[in-house]
Amino acid sequence: MHRRGSAARRWAPHLAVGVVAFGFVLAPGEGAAVLQAAARWFLRRFDWLTLWGATACLLLCALMLLPPWGGRRIGGADARPEFRTLTWLSMLFAAGMGAGLVFWGAAEPLIHAGSPPPGSVIGGNPTAQAHALTQFHWSLHAWAIYAVAALAVALATKAGEAPLPSAPFEAAPRRARRLLDWTALVAVLFGLVASLGQGLFQMSAGAGFILGTPPGRATQLVLLLVLLAAYGTSAASGLRRGIAVLSLVNVALALLLLVFVLATGPTATLLETVGKAGRAYVEALPELSVRLRPEGAGRAWTREWSLTYFLWWVAWTPFVGVFVARISRGRTVRAFVTGVVLVPALATLLWFGVFGGAALEVQASGAELGVADFSTAPRATYALLGHYPLAALTQAVTLLLVFLFLVTSADSGAYVLGLLSRGGGEPPIAERLYWGVVLAAMTGAAIWSAGGQAVTRAMAVTGAIPLVFLLGAQAVTIVRRKEKGTPKRPF
Repeated sequence: MHRRGSAARRWAPHLAVGVVAFGFVLAPGEGAAVLQAAARWFLRRFDWLTLWGATACLLLCALMLLPPWGGRRIGGADARPEFRTLTWLSMLFAAGMGAGLVFWGAAEPLIHAGSPPPGSVIGGNPTAQAHALTQFHWSLHAWAIYAVAALAVALATKAGEAPLPSAPFEAAPRRARRLLDWTALVAVLFGLVASLGQGLFQMSAGAGFILGTPPGRATQLVLLLVLLAAYGTSAASGLRRGIAVLSLVNVALALLLLVFVLATGPTATLLETVGKAGRAYVEALPELSVRLRPEGAGRAWTREWSLTYFLWWVAWTPFVGVFVARISRGRTVRAFVTGVVLVPALATLLWFGVFGGAALEVQASGAELGVADFSTAPRATYALLGHYPLAALTQAVTLLLVFLFLVTSADSGAYVLGLLSRGGGEPPIAERLYWGVVLAAMTGAAIWSAGGQAVTRAMAVTGAIPLVFLLGAQAVTIVRRKEKGTPKRPF
């Protein structure tokens, strides 16, 4: 009886999520409508909590850099890092937002410059405003949200234990902690489907540029199946040989593409743009971090863009938080915050400054890139590279880069889904493959529903709703643990 009960509990999340996934595949239109309604309701009622909560995460990360907190070593005084620093940074960057940077690098500054937010959000000309808003969405706040979730889990996890979102709440009943992990599992699933869906839209657009064919469902289906096969190969290779190697390849390709655009474009102008973007961001950061405008078109824009982004990052906190906690053992809290927040923020500034600046320069010269809103964003990077030398080659490299980032996200995401569903313990390959199939099925249903890209955004926001409150509780555990001077339980 005990074994049967244990087996039932072990398979409960698989069955529950399988039912949800099956229902979404059978009725994507109805499922999309429910998700979009939930997302709109939360953003209207809790926009203030979303903004100020993200800012609180950033302030907490700044506090963690200071003594005595910064000198503490994750995993105990004798713990040592499992991965080299470059590999570690590559893995967390690829898992955190790699494909998203390729998707939005050229597109978002173009969109904000061409269609500035209603009213005066911040001062400066439209170009400076566009760069500041883009950095606000992708830089310090985003990575601070990840860092708080990961640090709470990492500090509460003993050696040999699996890092789970419920780990900081060791005093809670076991069933309550399992419920937290299952809630996180659903949110991770929704967030991953949203990101994989957007990545497939960009891959489909890239295939259209390279092959000269309009993107359609047939192309997306082929790409989805190839992605599933590649993910299966990576999953079979394990964490060190699979995700770690892929992450290094991803970052190397991204750097090559960045250097190419910088070297063959207006180098001095682009470097100047990076500096101006950083200055505009720093100047606007205090106001953007705390101010919500009165109800109207301006506040609606903030909900549609800034707060949707922040909720997207929150939706990924169980995935990125658990994964980053898993690979960060042995590092000091100061090194952790530096690597998870400050280094990616600088990389984000450089990426958007170069690609966004290059796109704005091309458009200012009279060329039309055809990017005006969310629906046209997937083509932005390919359209930009069409105005540079070796266009066909660099567009193919971009397509490969997006593909590899998506494989990395699917692989590490299925790894985390396996951890959450099992309640700890290394997930076997078969279980990771199971979650990969579920991800593929739900992604296909989402991108082929009537809403398309809008549905993927709604999935991320809806998945984040319970996690906003979980993240707040995790932040409190970090503060309480530090105030007491010692952790609630030994490492």
